[in-house]
Amino acid sequence: MPLVSRSFWPLVLAFAVRALREFGEPSRKALIMDLAPGDKKATTLGLYCLVRDTIVSVAAFGGAFLWLISPSTIFLAASAFGLIGTLWFACRGRDL
Repeated sequence: MPLVSRSFWPLVLAFAVRALREFGEPSRKALIMDLAPGDKKATTLGLYCLVRDTIVSVAAFGGAFLWLISPSTIFLAASAFGLIGTLWFACRGRDL
């Protein structure tokens, strides 16, 4: 949808739908809590959220610069990073 959006509000809708994916994803949080030391569970989850949100914030600024090149450039770059991450995990990832 973002690549074919011709106005602002469909783009806002696309980002809102994407944000719903993050809302209430208990399996990831449960895995973090399961792997965290017994007395540091809240601290570990808080640190994870801080690091993730810091990276996302920096990436948002990078995305703003890519948007200046072309609106589709940011989505193509995100797709490329997703593909690279998937290939890396397929080759080097392991089951815990």
